[in-house]
Amino acid sequence: MNYTVFSKIGLLFIFMLGFQLGSCQKKSPTNQAALNAVKKILTASTNQSLLVLKDTGSFLINTKMEEALPDELREINTKLEALGLSNIVENEKQNIGKAAQSSVKLLKPIINSAINDITPLDAASIITGGKGAATQYLKKKTEAKFIATIQPEVENELNSSGVTTLVNSALNDKRVQNALAIITGNNASTIENKNNSIASYATSQIVNGFFQVAEEYEVNHSNFSSNLIESLIK
Repeated sequence: MNYTVFSKIGLLFIFMLGFQLGSCQKKSPTNQAALNAVKKILTASTNQSLLVLKDTGSFLINTKMEEALPDELREINTKLEALGLSNIVENEKQNIGKAAQSSVKLLKPIINSAINDITPLDAASIITGGKGAATQYLKKKTEAKFIATIQPEVENELNSSGVTTLVNSALNDKRVQNALAIITGNNASTIENKNNSIASYATSQIVNGFFQVAEEYEVNHSNFSSNLIESLIK
């Protein structure tokens, strides 16, 4: 058998293997139904989160967004309020809300891409994973990208509005530093370092709040049929 024959056999083998793999990749009716169901609930849940983010008033009163506030910033705000500096805290919250609004246009393409990239295998895993599995999948795929994408926007918003400078000035006051040291158990230099992270705290609140709102919506509204779940488990 000469080289040409071997080449033809090799090409035939590759063609048959490719055909078989292609056949395996085809979506069965069950897989397609699973994919459609997951994409539908994720589109709805993320739209709900974006609605909250793009309206400053909704952002400020939303329970999940409030829960997402990092403990470090919550402690700082609580003490500032106790020291009669509620106006600084209110200013900070209002401008974090504005930063959240600005982040919507940056988050949308990332969300759409992640949802479009979901495979039938991903969808099956999500549907059989229980309540909240779709949001957790999306969080795993997008959280790091969310943070990297919106933090510069958040930082710019807080800097341009003067919030960063305002909070800096308050935290650099010795009276405030000493009071914060008592409540947080940190020395003044550590507290001063915390101040440098206001934008990262705000970013964390926006991103974590986004996923908490989405998950709450998913848990309350996802209704994958028992027949679909059973067919995927088999």
